[in-house]
Amino acid sequence: MRLIAASLAGLVVLALAGWGLYVSTGASGSRARAPGGASVEGFCASCHKLPPPDTLPRSEWKAKVEAMFEIVGHTKDDPPQNAPPVDEAVAYFTSRAPERLPPSRSTVGVGPGPLDARRVPLKLSGVPRYPGTAHVHFVHLFDDARFDMLLCEMRFGMVLAMRPYEDLAKIQLLARVPHPCHAEVVDLDRDGLRDILVANLGTVTPSDVTNGSVVWVRGTRAGTFESRILAADLGRVADAQAADFDSDGDIDVIVAVFGWRKVGEVLLLENRTTDFSSPVFEPFVVDSRPGAINVPVADLDGDGLPDFMALISQHFETVVAYHNRGGGRFELHTVFEADHPNWGSSHLELADLDGDADLDVLMANGDTLDDLVLKPYHGLSWLENRGTYPFEHHRLTDILGAHGASAADLDGDGDLDVAASTFLPFVKPDTPGADLAESILWLEQASPGAFRRWSLEAVTCTHPTLDAADYDADGDADFAVGNMTMAKGEKDSLEDWVLLFQNLRSEKRR
Repeated sequence: MRLIAASLAGLVVLALAGWGLYVSTGASGSRARAPGGASVEGFCASCHKLPPPDTLPRSEWKAKVEAMFEIVGHTKDDPPQNAPPVDEAVAYFTSRAPERLPPSRSTVGVGPGPLDARRVPLKLSGVPRYPGTAHVHFVHLFDDARFDMLLCEMRFGMVLAMRPYEDLAKIQLLARVPHPCHAEVVDLDRDGLRDILVANLGTVTPSDVTNGSVVWVRGTRAGTFESRILAADLGRVADAQAADFDSDGDIDVIVAVFGWRKVGEVLLLENRTTDFSSPVFEPFVVDSRPGAINVPVADLDGDGLPDFMALISQHFETVVAYHNRGGGRFELHTVFEADHPNWGSSHLELADLDGDADLDVLMANGDTLDDLVLKPYHGLSWLENRGTYPFEHHRLTDILGAHGASAADLDGDGDLDVAASTFLPFVKPDTPGADLAESILWLEQASPGAFRRWSLEAVTCTHPTLDAADYDADGDADFAVGNMTMAKGEKDSLEDWVLLFQNLRSEKRR
């Protein structure tokens, strides 16, 4: 097993108490005497892994347990058959849970290390200052040689594009989509023009409503874009990726229908028409579990067919590889499964982190929006591809609210480093201890498999999305983070929708 290391000089510790952060070096509180719980353990483990009581503070368990009973269709007065009473289940967890979770670590004081980057803010004019940037993505849309940037603005329902190598103030509206969550460039109709495939979440708030969709933003020869819905009446759609999965010469779409509790799946939209300009798709359920976040496509086994992986959250908290066996059939392999259902999966990216010519997984877990609790087990992981399943799990670092992550050679030494961002929108600048909450950091791969942690920004933990690329074509990797607020109050306003971090390493060599 390779060594996973981080430079943790100048550590301070963080945890949540009510609505605030606190600095702590003490114990996490006493526990009440724990009642017996064999029936509780059996009932909970029948749906998912038994959650350890110490994954949430004591105050959170009552609401959590009652919600779980509701999910299986019952209430306190109408429990499921052979289930323990709700009060007994609540007592099982609360009596064993700590008063508060252990503190987490912060490396704010260590500074940026060997990375020197210029912050370039990007604003949107004509809209209130409450950004809802769900996705920033470097792509080749207008220029084959340079990276353009797509921006999904979920609060105001816009898919935007910009050429960061030109005028930073010139931002083009490509399409109006109610709640765009993810966008990819693809030539869906194979006319030689680039289109955009958009995952429309449908609603920002958690819900089992079915107003999500997949939208085709089609490029025209006039240089404009036209929108068409490819699939509607879905649960909340978090990602959509394109490939010819059935080898029939047209483009199919794999869809991460996150949904919520009862609605959601991984869906294959199989292209069933010979008229590429007007495709008709037939849906097939590949995986019936809700909670899919990302579905990146790659040839995972080298057989020439496109496969994909999925990050499935909710109470599954797993990474799954889907090997394409032709004819719309996929063979499932578990890449990773978290130890408990409170893991909080938030992002997955495929990257060869160890440079051994196969694809590994870079994964973030940092979702706090279910309960607004800071969890010390949130952070970044490397799932190393050793040629068998599951992949080998390495913890890169713990970080509160980890959300965006991307692998790139940030220091120019020939290996991949990691840039990461956090999303804790309930932490405000005046929250006690907020100056210790890291919002942007990077992990330097100092030696093969060993990473050193450096801090780039604190306090403003409003960055749910991050992507890396050499957007200024100067030979070093840059990255961008997107901003999102969860409310529209005075304390929630932000000036910028996107922050570009322009790597200055090449300038210093001149």
